[in-house]
This record gives sequence, C-alpha cells and structure tokens, in this order.
Amino acid sequence: MKHTVSPFLLPDLFFAGRAVLTFNNETKGTHMTVKVKQARDKQDRKIKLPIFFVSISLLGDKEQGMVFAGTIFQNNGQVRLGRNVEPQSRLARALAFISAAVKNPEVLRSYNVSFQHEGKCCSCGMPLTHPSSIPVGFGPDCLKRKMKDPEFATMFNLTFPNFKY
Repeated sequence: MKHTVSPFLLPDLFFAGRAVLTFNNETKGTHMTVKVKQARDKQDRKIKLPIFFVSISLLGDKEQGMVFAGTIFQNNGQVRLGRNVEPQSRLARALAFISAAVKNPEVLRSYNVSFQHEGKCCSCGMPLTHPSSIPVGFGPDCLKRKMKDPEFATMFNLTFPNFKY
C-alpha cells in the first residue's frame, strides 16, 4: 500500500471542507474518487456547518461519473443516502466504507486500501506547490490554522516530525 499522505490524516482531510480523495483497492485493482464539500449557513456563507456532501465516482462506471452519494454529519457520524441511491447499491456500499474509514483509518489497512489527494489543499482547494505541503494535503496557511487545534497538532507532529511550515 502506498499512501501519498498518512492514513491517520484521513478524518482531517475528509472534514477539511473541499477534499478530493482517491481510494485504491490494491487487492482488487479498483479505485474510486470521492469529492467532499462542506455545507455553509444560508444566511452567513462564512459559517461552516458540520454537514458534508459526498459525491463518488466508481471505477468502471462509464455511465454516470461523479454522483451525489449522500451526506455525512460530522458531529454524530450519521450517514444519509442521496435521494436516488438504493441502500444495496455499489454507491451506498462505497459511502458506508468511506464513513467507516473516516471513523477508523485502520479500516483502510484491513481492506488493503490506500488513498491519495488530488494535489490541492483539502481545506481551500488551492493547488499545492510547496514540496512539504504535498504529502500533508494542506497548504502552509491552512495548515497553520489547523495546527491551532491541539488534537491535530499532537497527531501531526507524531506523523510528520520534520515538517517545516
């Protein structure tokens, strides 16, 4: 398994606000691309809500491409399927897998799945150009904001002790 970022950063990248992640199943030789967008308050667009809209593109699905799969609520971990998503469909199973992996990144290892980001900051969506930013998934400014969260800073320093931001 080759990750471009630490698997333990998956929850932080997923809930950053504008992530595009690709999950590769090394055993089956399949992959899926996941776009995650954070909801914002309708009156004040600067207020971010703990609601994340997830769209998925599955390998081999040449008909639909990127499809809205459902919503994940960050505060309680609940998953709500999209309107036209059948509970037993591949899309629903993919969303359930992603939800489980976000709750516990060890799920990736048990299924032999790796993931990468698209080379853009998972928080603001700007292209990552600084060499130290690419394996982390956050640009220097977004990373500084994220490092103010003590839980993230502790985990981040253990994972990337030589990172200079």
